[in-house]
Amino acid sequence: MLDNSSSNKRIAKNSIFLSIRMVMVLIMSLYTTRVVLQVLGVVDYGVYNVVCGFVAMFAFLNISMSNGIQRFFNFEYGKNGEEGANKVYCTSIYIQTLLALIVVVVVEIFGVWYLHNKMVIPEERMVAARWIFQFSVFTFVVGIMQAPFTAAVVAHEKLDFYAIVSVADTILKLGIAFLIKIIPVDKLITYGAFIAVISLLNILAYYIYCKTNFKEIRFQNGLDRRLFKSMLGFSGWNLFGSFSNMMRDQGINLILNFFFGPVINAARGIAMQVNGGVTGLVTSILTPVRPQVVQSFAKGEMSRVMNLTYTISKFSLYFLLILSIPICVEIDFILNIWLGDVIPEHTQAFIIIILLTSAILIPMSSQAALVHASGNMRNYQVIGSIVKVLSVPIAYILMKLGYAPEWALVMVLLFDAIGLIVGMYIIRSIMLFSIMEYTKKVFLPVVPIAFITLAATWIVHGLIEIEIIRFLCVFFVGALVSVCTIYFIGITKEEKELILKLIQSKLPSIKY
Repeated sequence: MLDNSSSNKRIAKNSIFLSIRMVMVLIMSLYTTRVVLQVLGVVDYGVYNVVCGFVAMFAFLNISMSNGIQRFFNFEYGKNGEEGANKVYCTSIYIQTLLALIVVVVVEIFGVWYLHNKMVIPEERMVAARWIFQFSVFTFVVGIMQAPFTAAVVAHEKLDFYAIVSVADTILKLGIAFLIKIIPVDKLITYGAFIAVISLLNILAYYIYCKTNFKEIRFQNGLDRRLFKSMLGFSGWNLFGSFSNMMRDQGINLILNFFFGPVINAARGIAMQVNGGVTGLVTSILTPVRPQVVQSFAKGEMSRVMNLTYTISKFSLYFLLILSIPICVEIDFILNIWLGDVIPEHTQAFIIIILLTSAILIPMSSQAALVHASGNMRNYQVIGSIVKVLSVPIAYILMKLGYAPEWALVMVLLFDAIGLIVGMYIIRSIMLFSIMEYTKKVFLPVVPIAFITLAATWIVHGLIEIEIIRFLCVFFVGALVSVCTIYFIGITKEEKELILKLIQSKLPSIKY
């Protein structure tokens, strides 16, 4: 990595942009959730989550195609420049248009039936649920068509624009949360309509930016059949992974709704909001690295590919523990400040379990980048998907036997951990990948730092009684202890030198 200083600096710059973006998005999103929950109430908020969650089940189709588009954009741009990227863009427009048509037909037929016959929704809110369903379908289709433009932005590593649009999106959603408080019509329907309008504004912003700045964003008639087949083949295997993620998330959501009603969906929705904010900050480190992993693989630079994978896996986990451990320790205080008295039952436990699951999913994400770069998807996706999907029927059996809803999420955690282990063995069969080296360089340094940080924050939590002072002290001590232990025992000499060089490049007057 030290031999690629310009690329590393670009990664650092983009990580800073995305980190700032995620801090702003996290703060505003958490406050937006508080306002929306208070305005809609627990039942309507739960209805919104379960209906949108059902439509999001079909996102596995778009996610698999989007990942394929991103991979081919990165690969062709690194290997063949603008000409190759233009072929990917044109092909992706054909693919996403076809996908949008299929999704609309399937969701409208199956989804409307499920909404009326299987979902547990109060009768008086069924009309609002129908409107939310249609708005969600529209938003989903817009997201499908946005994928080629997002892929172009990431491939060019223009993540400052990506960050700006994300912040603008969050500001608009916060504005909507306040606006629906004073609108006299049905607040749930109005909220869904405004969210759909924001999605339309997002794709317009991406289209204008890409059309203005990237020469390859020009549509040409004529389908490149070879590339079309390659992209569908890649995304076809990737579909298994996206489907398993959908079953893991939305399958569990529907099971919880079936056994416990919409209130439990509200609790899980809040937990996912917290997890999304935390993991969003973490993926702000991972996102700038993905294009360079694929481009380095295309150039045959395997040493750099592996070094990037080891380093980014470890630093992503460090960032996660810095954020999540204090949150778990002070979860009751955080929820009281954030949501006031409107806290659905089981929310605290859901947040802790889901954050633990993220500690499994983050290294899986960095490992998946290796598989995407190689293009050899079949075994990794098929076997990994089967392992993940097993959590759904096991969770259903446990709920049927009368277990608490937390056990459904524990099953997700367990099978994701199994999937992580299985995935490493599959990657080893695809390329020169050492499980022992990955464990030594990624997992072994993280474990002691996590225990030290948890012990320090828990001691502070037990010593201080005044809540606000305790909260501030827990986060300060957690950050201080984790950063110090990471620097002194958690990173290599080469990584320390890289960090110091990056700091010196920004602050040349500082002497070390």
